[in-house]
Amino acid sequence: MAVLQGQPDLGLDPRVKNYPALKKQIIDTGGLLHAVEWRNRLGPYFPVLICILGGTGAGKSVLFNSLIAAKASKVGLRRPCTRGAMISCPLPLIDTLEGFLNEWGFRSESQIFPYQARTFENVILVDTPDFDSIEKSNQIISDHFFILSDLILFVASQEKYADMAGRKVIRNAFKWGKEIRVILNKAVSEDAFADFQQSLCNEFPEMELTRIDRIEGIPDILPTDNRITHFLNVLEKFESIDEVFMLRNAENTRLRSITLENLETTIDSINNFQARVRKVIHSVETIAENVIEKVESQLDVSGSKDVEERIQVRLENLLRKYDILYAPRSVVRMAFRKVFTTIRSAIPANWVARDEASIDEKVSIETFLQNDYGYSLAMIEASIARFNLSVAEILSSEEDFSDFRSIALESCPRLTSEQIRTFYEQVFPNIEQLLEGEFEKFKQGLSTADELKLYGSYTLWAVFLVTAEVAIGGGITLLDMVLNTAIAPFIPKWLLKLKIVDILRDIAARVDSYRRDAFREILQSQAKIYTDVFLTLGPDEASVKNLMNLRDSFKNTV
Repeated sequence: MAVLQGQPDLGLDPRVKNYPALKKQIIDTGGLLHAVEWRNRLGPYFPVLICILGGTGAGKSVLFNSLIAAKASKVGLRRPCTRGAMISCPLPLIDTLEGFLNEWGFRSESQIFPYQARTFENVILVDTPDFDSIEKSNQIISDHFFILSDLILFVASQEKYADMAGRKVIRNAFKWGKEIRVILNKAVSEDAFADFQQSLCNEFPEMELTRIDRIEGIPDILPTDNRITHFLNVLEKFESIDEVFMLRNAENTRLRSITLENLETTIDSINNFQARVRKVIHSVETIAENVIEKVESQLDVSGSKDVEERIQVRLENLLRKYDILYAPRSVVRMAFRKVFTTIRSAIPANWVARDEASIDEKVSIETFLQNDYGYSLAMIEASIARFNLSVAEILSSEEDFSDFRSIALESCPRLTSEQIRTFYEQVFPNIEQLLEGEFEKFKQGLSTADELKLYGSYTLWAVFLVTAEVAIGGGITLLDMVLNTAIAPFIPKWLLKLKIVDILRDIAARVDSYRRDAFREILQSQAKIYTDVFLTLGPDEASVKNLMNLRDSFKNTV
């Protein structure tokens, strides 16, 4: 059950605003689970654990020494005097308690010794370090013995009887339902005792309060008189094994109940944190979808006379440049080289090189003009800037997202222009390969005569290229607007008879789909940077499930 001991944070990122509180809850729950496990191993008839708790200088060690009738725990006014825990127990239990201290990590600070002058067979008495100690390790030891105790003897001094830290310990004991006896030590004033008694009884009507009068000097041990007789009677009543069983059984039940309550609180806190993460991720995803919708609504360019003229000029330039068909360029090149080989000796070398270079230049696909990639990239950059601004606004406007805002600034990089270009080139298909595939499909099923015409034409590849450019730069809607006015007039009639216009629309539809997918993927990649970071803030699902399983098992036993 000490499942939380090895992973007290459950993977929670320390930058989240409720990290300190949730971390403490998780550590406290781990300590409670460990305590339940340890007590279960001991059984209900194990001696009762009576712990003396108090602040610095309250006189805990004097009471401890007095109850065991031995000067075991060092006494003094220094801060703090008791380091670690001083434990007195029946001799047969030394090894068991040695294992306990090792298991809980208290061995180096604590001491164990058997009862000597006075023996209580069914009692383990512990002098705990000051709960308000400046030593953090002492505070931790005191807190753990509070959890493990069957009965608490709480010591306050007249000088510090109104101390808030002491009141907190008493309140926690009553909240837990623990057996507790409160002692006002070093009492010299009836008014102080009456004031202490009244204030406690007002808050805790059933409080049992006793006093020990001040003794001159700094005694190591109190005389065995009415000063400690009451407390000796408390310890001696556990000579009855029935008393031991009743107290330990009641404390086991209380401990399991408080552990279940703590588990529920921890799980609720984790659920609240996960709900915050889901909320911020939903906000980011909603912003991304809104930006994508807005971008997609702007992807289609309205046709105009100016756009139509630019497309016509582009097509004319391509037709002027391509004096042979692109697709069979390697065959044409080989034919030219064979001719050149036969007459190479008659032509100067510099002329041959220049002509071959001219052929390669004529048949190669030129880079798309600025109205394709340039237009798309500018729109993508603008949309990502708008997305990042919207995310920043939502993280700044909601107080619930204040910690996520600083985390996003620190851990969520914005895509740069170069990254956007690289990403776009990765997600957008190779247009050259796409058009070559379209060209090969178009050739299939052609008659020999038509295929010969195709090889003799330089129009088709230019038309394919302009179609792709229009679809990328303006969308399929623009293509439909200008197809018959700006593109079709350049297509030979025999190609029109082969339903080339329908093929161009099909090409444009696919290119436009690729373009839209590229926009969406790039925007979503920026959104994913945010969501991936938020998802890693923890806690991890396996640990949460483990907690819930523990909670369910406790429900069945409490």
